[in-house]
Amino acid sequence: MKKSSKSEPSRDRPRRSNKVPHTKRPEVRGACHVVLRVVRGLPWLRTPKTYRVLEGALRKANQKAGFSLAQYSVQGDHLHLLIEAQDKRALARGMQGLLISVAKRLNRLWRRKKGSVFADRYFSRLVEGFRPLRTVLKYIHNNGRKHGVWGSSTQPDPYSSGRWFRSWGGEGNIRRPLRASPVVEPGEWTLQLATQRGLQLDDVPGKPWWPLEDLQLV
Repeated sequence: MKKSSKSEPSRDRPRRSNKVPHTKRPEVRGACHVVLRVVRGLPWLRTPKTYRVLEGALRKANQKAGFSLAQYSVQGDHLHLLIEAQDKRALARGMQGLLISVAKRLNRLWRRKKGSVFADRYFSRLVEGFRPLRTVLKYIHNNGRKHGVWGSSTQPDPYSSGRWFRSWGGEGNIRRPLRASPVVEPGEWTLQLATQRGLQLDDVPGKPWWPLEDLQLV
């Protein structure tokens, strides 16, 4: 009997996966752009209650030996982080602690006893040089504008570390939180210099110069 073609899955249909390709991690020393993607089907991250939990988790895990969180932004289903790491091992250990801290708190908020929160691998890329660092800073802080979820021309995205960022060009009356910053002051001199030059609040980032489109995150 001839089988119906409807029962066979299409071979040409692309399948979206929660997995990041298992390529070998490059050597790391300095600033690194990290992207974390939430497993499909979990709640939206850009809500006030969820963000408070995320900020607390990031603050708790923002610094370890050879590892520190410099900047971040939270989007609906992913996070952009700017990390300073002494080497690949320090990055791996620091990210492990950060992922555990975030996952435990989000599972508690969502009343999940257990279960993965993030994809099994995270995307990371070393960022070297003044101009690339400026590009990444702009991309992270103003990523909400790129996605159309934040549009104020006078205030930074509240779902990011932008409210603690001190180098907005023509910053005017930015509403600064009274609580301590969840990020750590940069240690690398190139990143220090990059963060001291003013960014524009209303700048909309273009496409990044690294292939994040492959991960369906940008």
